[in-house]
Amino acid sequence: MTAAPLLVALALAAHPAELKRARDRCEFGAWADCAGTLRPWLAREPALADEDAVEAWRLLGIAEWHLGDQDQARAAFVNLLSVDPDYTLDPFLVPPPIVEFFDRVKREHEAALAPLRERKRELREQQRLADEAKRKLLQEEVPPTKIIRVQERIYLFNWLPFGAGQFQNGQRAKGTAIAAGEVTAGLVNLGAFVLHNQIAEDRSRLCTAGQPGCSRPPYTDSDRALLGRIEAVKYVSAALFWALYAYGVWDAHQNFVPIVETEISPRGGGALKLGIRF
Repeated sequence: MTAAPLLVALALAAHPAELKRARDRCEFGAWADCAGTLRPWLAREPALADEDAVEAWRLLGIAEWHLGDQDQARAAFVNLLSVDPDYTLDPFLVPPPIVEFFDRVKREHEAALAPLRERKRELREQQRLADEAKRKLLQEEVPPTKIIRVQERIYLFNWLPFGAGQFQNGQRAKGTAIAAGEVTAGLVNLGAFVLHNQIAEDRSRLCTAGQPGCSRPPYTDSDRALLGRIEAVKYVSAALFWALYAYGVWDAHQNFVPIVETEISPRGGGALKLGIRF
């Protein structure tokens, strides 16, 4: 269904069933059925909305005119004008004789319609002033519109090294400490690995059995002791790196929330209010 037919359908659905039934009868030229529907309905429903009342009296006046009862048509049009003294019939939708008849009724009752028009204008002006006062009151008392920024956090970051999970959770100091520790441990481990390989592969440092200080060839006793210390540094730095990584993953999971709402308020210098949703 396109937008225009949908709007028409909603507009029709908003009116009472009797009014819709009377409109359908008038569209098919069933003037007696139209008038027969409207007369009792208008008699038992005196407090109609202005829009419904105008439409009902308009249809009844047209139907009565087609039925040849101009007195009843005149009464219907007078009731219409009592609701909307400035109303005019559309000459493209209503036959010219009925438009002329309606305009004549309107002229005949001009003296009574003038005070009604003035009263309508006063009511519209009062309503405008009331709306303006309400708008000013709300502007003064209602807090400004809040802006909510929603941030969705990525679960995968909890498993990344170098404090990625802490940085995502807003724990910058802890993330920096973990990242610095892991970088240091990683660099020490890499340096120990490179130094160990350089010493082990340096053929000029090799020795043979019987040489002084070469109890366990092919490395001298001093190089073997040095390689042992480098090996220890390599394992300790690796253990420290993985210990920091494991702690970072555990801590990131402990403080992880999938969605963070940040309320930005223009008052008070842009104060922030955080909300967390799971």
